[in-house]
Amino acid sequence: AFDKGRLPDDMFASLGAYYYNNRNPPHKVLEEWGRHKGVFVNYWETDVNFIQIPWHLKRRWQGRLRELVEAWSGCVLETTDMYGMREYTKGARLLTHVDRESTHAASMIVNIAQENVSKPWTIEVHDHADRLHEVVMEPGDIVYYESAKALHGRNTPLHSGNYINLFTHYRPLDDPEWFHK
Repeated sequence: AFDKGRLPDDMFASLGAYYYNNRNPPHKVLEEWGRHKGVFVNYWETDVNFIQIPWHLKRRWQGRLRELVEAWSGCVLETTDMYGMREYTKGARLLTHVDRESTHAASMIVNIAQENVSKPWTIEVHDHADRLHEVVMEPGDIVYYESAKALHGRNTPLHSGNYINLFTHYRPLDDPEWFHK
């Protein structure tokens, strides 16, 4: 399952202000993929940058975003991870994939900003009936999705500019084996 929504204004203001004030080095760094780079993001063709977030802000944002995901999913959830802010640059692609089962039961993509993006860069999500949906996002939009079950990606390269997202992930509270049920 998946759905599209909108951030509350105060959350969008907080996330956007943090990005705007920290979008340059030393806070912005080239994302390091390490030994397990994978092939989902075409890091070998284009830069993908990472805007580092202090732990105290991460915890605050994760808690607020968890409330939104819980309302969407109808489940009490625990936070498992937050990626980003990730800045994709011209030419970036994200191959279709699913995420880790143990930690990514209910997830959210938050579009923080788009800079000089000349045409929409759709997120492609497959629903439970395997129908493809191409979702256009604007800054402040959120996409809820079951990222361990729903195939998702951005197979069309980003045409121009920079596209900044935050990803946050949850699973049912006290149920790390939820995916075996």
